[in-house]
Amino acid sequence: MVPVRDRFGRPVRSLRISVTNVCNLRCVYCHREGQDRGNRQMTAGEIGEIVRVGSEFGISKIKLTGGEPLMRDDLEEIVAAVTQPGIEEVSMVTNGVKLAERARGLARAGLKRVNVSLDTLDPRLYAKLTGVKALDRVLAGIEAALDAHLVPLKLNMLVLKGVNEREVGRMIEFTRRKGVMLQLLELIRLPDSPPWVYDHFHFDLRSLEQEFESVALEVRTRNEMQARRVYRLEGGEVEVVRPMHNSEFCAHCTRLRLTHDGYLKPCLMRNDNLVDVLSPLREGDGDGVREAFRRAVELREPYFKGG
Repeated sequence: MVPVRDRFGRPVRSLRISVTNVCNLRCVYCHREGQDRGNRQMTAGEIGEIVRVGSEFGISKIKLTGGEPLMRDDLEEIVAAVTQPGIEEVSMVTNGVKLAERARGLARAGLKRVNVSLDTLDPRLYAKLTGVKALDRVLAGIEAALDAHLVPLKLNMLVLKGVNEREVGRMIEFTRRKGVMLQLLELIRLPDSPPWVYDHFHFDLRSLEQEFESVALEVRTRNEMQARRVYRLEGGEVEVVRPMHNSEFCAHCTRLRLTHDGYLKPCLMRNDNLVDVLSPLREGDGDGVREAFRRAVELREPYFKGG
């Protein structure tokens, strides 16, 4: 199925699904996929049906997120429900705390790969950032994911000013030894989030990109993934995700989001244009579900626009 395009010519290829807003960590900077309200929860079957309709619009990649997706006891059932014809890849973003005991079951259900969020290799700093002493469990989860062939595995490192920016080199070496990719993330400022978090912790990744450019063996651009830059270094590969004030990032966005309570979300940065897809689904209104997708695609627009 050829992906539909929004008014700005951007194809919609992927659906990022928040399966819960519950998490077992307490990270002060967490954006919860830009939407934290609502008391509905989609069943595995409902998520699977929404994905089936989404595939009619050309969606071929699914990423499961939260909150923390491993807080869902039926996550394996969710993975199985979205692993269906037309879907090329099912992946997941997780904090990894509960990954070790479930990696193999998730792989058997159809999960292809994982991104593990890990901002530091220092146990004390990890506990300070997350409110939980669990770094050893995360590291065990990474090993279990590799053993279960949930690859390519990425480590998501949110770079925070005055906190962990000096640890990037150590993380590059760690990922080189493990044979995984490091993904450096820029802290974003959502309209509804406390401004002090961004003001206090935001670190501009352009300075790191300049360092990488000077020593990289190869630099490539992933245009299908918001024009992200990937740097091949002596120590491994580093992907940089720099969304803030970045019109190139928005111009290459190919993603729709599905909130934990059943709304299609055209843009992470906005909450004023959500489209209810769960209500028509529960009413048995298949045309209403398709109309929700059409409307969500129609409402998509770059948050940061070029001059």
